[in-house]
Amino acid sequence: MSFTFASPVFFDELDPNGHLHNARFAVHVERAQSALFEQLTGGATTPAGRKADLHYVVRELHVEFLAPVSAPGPMAVTLTGLKIGNTSAVYGFTCGTDPVYATGHRVIVKVDPSTGRPVPWSDWYRTVFEELSA
Repeated sequence: MSFTFASPVFFDELDPNGHLHNARFAVHVERAQSALFEQLTGGATTPAGRKADLHYVVRELHVEFLAPVSAPGPMAVTLTGLKIGNTSAVYGFTCGTDPVYATGHRVIVKVDPSTGRPVPWSDWYRTVFEELSA
């Protein structure tokens, strides 16, 4: 099972060539990840109200651009769980369906909110992640 989010592409995100600026793909992947976590937890209005597993930092982002996005409108961003370690998790993503505009992966690391140091994922998060891996 994967998670798909219709991320709105706005006119002001297009570059002088009329294509979605390459840096904006990271924003759309982040929006999809946020939408996934909001769906799973009901959302939180403050950092203190978040589940402990939602305190994370991005360690790596790899994007391969395949086709230009040349108009505003919704773009499907699909997330899939690829690999989970003790403190890190790797999500694969696809932006677009037909055509696929970009693919890649994003690595996040769970951190303790008070120290900023990596800490292990909970059993809840591991279960959720495994469901996205199937």
